[in-house]
Amino acid sequence: MKKNSLLIFNSVELISSIILYYIVGNKSIFIYVFSLSLYNIFLSCFSHISIKECLKNIKTTKSKNKIFKYLSSMIIIISFFFLLLSIAFSDVISIFLKIDNTLPVFILMGICICTRPIIVIASEYLEHMTNNSNYELLPCIYDIIDKVLLLIMAIIVFRVLKTPILPLLYLSKIFSFTIIILLLYITHNVRKNYHYVPLEDKVKYKKIVSQTLKNNSHISIIAIAKNSYYYISIFILYLILSTRYHYQITEVEKIITFTYFYAFAIINYLIYLVKVVSEKLPKDISIIDRLYYTFKIILRIVIIFSFISPLTCQLLFTDSSKSIYMVMVNFMAIFILLYDITYEHIKNKKIIYISLISGLIMKIGLIIPLINAFYRMGYNLVYGDVLSTIIAMFTSVLINYIYLRNNSNSEKYFEKILNILYDNIILAIILIILQFVIPMKANNYLEIIGILLIYLIVSIVYIKLKNKK
Repeated sequence: MKKNSLLIFNSVELISSIILYYIVGNKSIFIYVFSLSLYNIFLSCFSHISIKECLKNIKTTKSKNKIFKYLSSMIIIISFFFLLLSIAFSDVISIFLKIDNTLPVFILMGICICTRPIIVIASEYLEHMTNNSNYELLPCIYDIIDKVLLLIMAIIVFRVLKTPILPLLYLSKIFSFTIIILLLYITHNVRKNYHYVPLEDKVKYKKIVSQTLKNNSHISIIAIAKNSYYYISIFILYLILSTRYHYQITEVEKIITFTYFYAFAIINYLIYLVKVVSEKLPKDISIIDRLYYTFKIILRIVIIFSFISPLTCQLLFTDSSKSIYMVMVNFMAIFILLYDITYEHIKNKKIIYISLISGLIMKIGLIIPLINAFYRMGYNLVYGDVLSTIIAMFTSVLINYIYLRNNSNSEKYFEKILNILYDNIILAIILIILQFVIPMKANNYLEIIGILLIYLIVSIVYIKLKNKK
């Protein structure tokens, strides 16, 4: 059930991003995208929080209710501090990036921070109290409602009012939260499916809540570091392109918005699909073998998608020139996926912190020199930013990989990597030759779909033939 809900949500997220592209039109949503990158960092701070374990160790309903209320209160308090930080960030952005009217966007963004974490712990609490596994779908339902309402708010803002009042886009999260809470309130199961016991354990509530906030905190730190890459990229790219190289502000905003919002929606969906496929691997295989298999899949997808990206962008965004950004982010997807998988299997917190810090240092240290280097070479400046992220994530992945390999019995790792590269070089050569036979040019949607199908069929046939050997 949960896997199906994740598939639905990821599909809705992808479709809603494409629809939003057409709703927005020529208007800019850069401030929304920028604030959303900061929102994701703050939201990552709650990634590790779970109420499940502490509820199992408490006997009475009254004590469980108190734990839930205290933890919810702590999330609200922490979110309030994040709200204050959001206001401070809006001032920093106004000063350094010279962008006006950022305060309303960041205030409303700050207000939304607590909504999803509360929904998550509410779902765990209700699942435990009612013994009904359907409540675990609440966060996914919240996310889907949020995406639908975002499109509705975008239509109101950009099509009805025809004024880019970007703070209104965050109302989708507030309305989604309100809808979920109302649904829970009017649902009889919440009130009648468990028996209320008027007793209370001798529970140290502050200690339990504090322990819940601290347990597995490295999960949140990993998520914070990952989202920090994107925030740094957006900030530095805007600053350098607009001030040092004097790009037009509208052009800068379009480049960053497409790269870190629309293109990321597609790439994240591809990453999700690869993760779904890799989950079908036997559970008893080593993490190194799992990494090889995952790397093999994602590299093939990246190569295929890179070749068809001009037609994909023409089909989805009616602009094949945007494929330059899609291809760059596409290759970043390899390292994002390996980054996620390696951290999921490392338990040594010292190694985790070393690799995280090393990666962030590489990102901060390389982004400006690489952007300048690509400018001098006459290439798109976004190349430098994306390459800095790739090198930084590769640094973290390499540290993680060395640690995992030293604690694994997997052998012949070098030969496996060479075989993967060899297979995909042949695939790339086949697709290059195919371009001479069937060029990537089309005049209508039917031609685009037809050519895309031909490239996909040729790729699938090659992969099938290789797998039979």
